[in-house]
Amino acid sequence: MAGRGKFFELLDFPKFADPSVLNMRADATALQLRERLGGRGFMSYGAIWPRVDMVVRGFATEAYIVNTFRAYRDSWKNESIRDVVRVLCRVFDAKGTWYPEPTTPVYVLGFWFKPSIKGIWFHEGRAYAVLINARKGQPLDMEDVRFLARGVHELHCIDDPNDPIPMIIDLSEHEDGKGRELRVYVVEEKEAVTLTQFEGSLRQFLAALNMAGISLPVPPALENIVTLFKKRR
Repeated sequence: MAGRGKFFELLDFPKFADPSVLNMRADATALQLRERLGGRGFMSYGAIWPRVDMVVRGFATEAYIVNTFRAYRDSWKNESIRDVVRVLCRVFDAKGTWYPEPTTPVYVLGFWFKPSIKGIWFHEGRAYAVLINARKGQPLDMEDVRFLARGVHELHCIDDPNDPIPMIIDLSEHEDGKGRELRVYVVEEKEAVTLTQFEGSLRQFLAALNMAGISLPVPPALENIVTLFKKRR
């Protein structure tokens, strides 16, 4: 039944897209959604995001990391979360100022869309809208990065008077068995995918969600699809 209130975020577009985020086919992506949404997530990185400011301020010592992130009974889950924080320290530790993004999601045609960034980072006179991929099993290729950058620009930068630049931090494992690899991409608007390409992917993903019974159909007269995903003001 459509409108069951599932949660999605911008990272889920390349995650479920078939064959790729810019060549997405709604029918194939709907199959991916049906197959992979049956179970519940077994761990969350959510405990990190309210504490990024501790990293930016240089207070995320090893003792702090070990003592703070220990909510799971399985030690490997706690250690996976700690590894993310340790890698983030290499990017932010005692540098700049952090302003967290409010976590309130937007209701879109029967599902909830979470904010795409974790916060705005001010460093050396520039502002960055920061999207963090903490998913070890979802490595991002350049097409994914350019897609995400367009989404961050449209949803979080274009109306911000600080004129932030999309920053995509990929903490995934790109080679099996090699562990997490830090990749940081600062993507100017001209380097992101075009707005037309981005909107095309949004429409395909919404069609896939509808085919999978997760969302309601897109109103036929809606021209600006991006407005559905923007924070209500």
